Amino acid sequence: MFMNTNRIPALVMLLAGAVAVIVTYINHYSLEDMLAVLILTLIVFLIIGVVIKLIFDSFHIEEVDEDRVDDEGEVVEKTELSDDNEDTAGEGNAGSDVTGEQTEQQEEA
Repeated sequence: MFMNTNRIPALVMLLAGAVAVIVTYINHYSLEDMLAVLILTLIVFLIIGVVIKLIFDSFHIEEVDEDRVDDEGEVVEKTELSDDNEDTAGEGNAGSDVTGEQTEQQEEA
């Protein structure tokens, strides 16, 4: 099962930023000092969040599909669309008559 780790750096940054703003507000920092602390906190915790994301991504192991493995244990590549799927792919489109005529001309050649 694949875990979506794309949001981890943003969540770590926002949580740390919120804590930094609350602490600086309670301690009566000036606005300039509060913004400086916030910017530094966001940058540091962005880096920490990316590192955490990379650690989680390194544990990602792709599960082998039983359908993609033959009897000898070798991976079988996907086959291309069959003729039945190609015939039904163009149905329902406004330009399907044109593509059908082109396909017939290509088959005759």
